Amino acid sequence: MRSALILLTMALLALSACKQSETFIDEDRRFEAFDPGADFSLASAPKEIHRLIVNFFAPDCPPCEKEIPALRKFYEKYRETSDVGFVAIGSSLKAIEQNPKPGKDPPMTKEQIKAEIAVFGKKFPQPYRRHVATAEDLKAWRITGFPETFVFMRSGNRWRLSKKIISEVTLEDLERELKGI
Repeated sequence: MRSALILLTMALLALSACKQSETFIDEDRRFEAFDPGADFSLASAPKEIHRLIVNFFAPDCPPCEKEIPALRKFYEKYRETSDVGFVAIGSSLKAIEQNPKPGKDPPMTKEQIKAEIAVFGKKFPQPYRRHVATAEDLKAWRITGFPETFVFMRSGNRWRLSKKIISEVTLEDLERELKGI
């Protein structure tokens, strides 16, 4: 009985370890730069970055508005830290609709999403670079709503997803996750 319990415990620990290190993100998927500069993909992140925060936001998302001050503080605090990176990717709640039903609006175009991000940026200035996500990009990253924040750690030449936060984040949340990596 005791050996069966030990084997079961070992199996559960092994399964848990596999799920923690599993990354379902396409590291080569590119997000077009909204601001002047290079497009973003996990694969293109500078090699010196070992901890990376990727925040998905939408201009038509009230919790996204509320988290902007925390994201600004995080960016300002860590922007000179060479091993920590921060990326913001904007889209729209309307872009989440993957399979529009007849009579509904078609998926948003990248130009429509960019227009919404531009208006949002005037109302809520963001000092960090932003990128754009289409409906296809959101589906590839399994985004189901906004805001969503991913915390990654570099493991060798690959990224490991440490945490996915599906809600508004605070500066304390982000710092806790960085310390936990």
